[in-house]
Amino acid sequence: MIKIKWIILLIIVCFQYTSGQADYPVLTEVATDNAALFSESETFQLRQKLTTYETETSHQIVVLTINTLGNDTVENYTYQVFNKNQLGQKNKDNGLLIFIAKNDRKFRIEVGKGLEPIITDAFASRIIREIMTPKFKEGLFYEGVDLGTSEIIKLIDNPKYRDEFAQIIEEEGKIPFWAKLLIGIFLTLFISIFIVAGSAIFYTGYKRLITIFRGLITGKLSVISFPLLLISSLFVMLISLPFILMPLFFAVILISTQMNKDKVLDPFKLIENTSSESLIYVLISIIILFLITPLIIAFFTRSRKVYQPVKFSFLKSDKTFMSKNFSSRGVSSGRSSYSSSSSFSGGGGSSGGGGASGSW
Repeated sequence: MIKIKWIILLIIVCFQYTSGQADYPVLTEVATDNAALFSESETFQLRQKLTTYETETSHQIVVLTINTLGNDTVENYTYQVFNKNQLGQKNKDNGLLIFIAKNDRKFRIEVGKGLEPIITDAFASRIIREIMTPKFKEGLFYEGVDLGTSEIIKLIDNPKYRDEFAQIIEEEGKIPFWAKLLIGIFLTLFISIFIVAGSAIFYTGYKRLITIFRGLITGKLSVISFPLLLISSLFVMLISLPFILMPLFFAVILISTQMNKDKVLDPFKLIENTSSESLIYVLISIIILFLITPLIIAFFTRSRKVYQPVKFSFLKSDKTFMSKNFSSRGVSSGRSSYSSSSSFSGGGGSSGGGGASGSW
């Protein structure tokens, strides 16, 4: 009984799989107009044009129209049709499919792997945007496909025209000077806000760090209380560093990219290529900046008005000193207990599928 159940289940699964595969049509013509977007004469002319081109060059340009995608996407449907029908020549992958879904008002140019270096995504996108979409909006589907295929043929056959086409796209993609200026001003203000905010937090934490060291070496802060206060100050400064360093880091990458477009600075490779020796230098620098330097500053600034000798208190902290410098941060001095009430949060990732999609 169990075996029969499994056999029935297997038959159902296989049936569903095969019926799912049948949703993607098998093409027998270079132009298949299932959505009746073209007249008979237009379909004949299109077939004749594309067949002649395939005979002369071996490049296979195919047109397919359907009524609806159903629950599928235009990208997946086109990709599945392309590979199911193995468009283009074997080992050349020089096929190209123009697909239109009438009721969904969507279409796509799917490019075989062999033609991807010629009909790039940018080229396909411009053909869709500038040539085919305007015609489709007017209901002139044959004209749109005819002009689109003619443009594709020119790009494949004429390298000089292809270079000119690429130049046009490059010119279109250029940002005007005034726009660059506005973007630059906006980014500068945006980065400045983060840096100023981070610097203010860092300055507050560093000033507090010096005060902690000053209290330690003058006996006003107990040795027991020192580690907790030190960690809290370092934590405040640690939170401030992303606000300062990240904007500067990305600004350097952006400037480097603009100055030398052939060699873009890759932050991940930069980190990956960092040697262990460099990390040791970074660690030494951190120790000097956050421990040695504030200790030296505290030592030379401990006697501002009254001479204060260097001494240490193991258990007892000075109440006046603690109240003046740390009471607002939740530090009480009676038995050198410490609690933090402040918190911070910081924020700061066949067809190879090439082509472009459009709608009208």
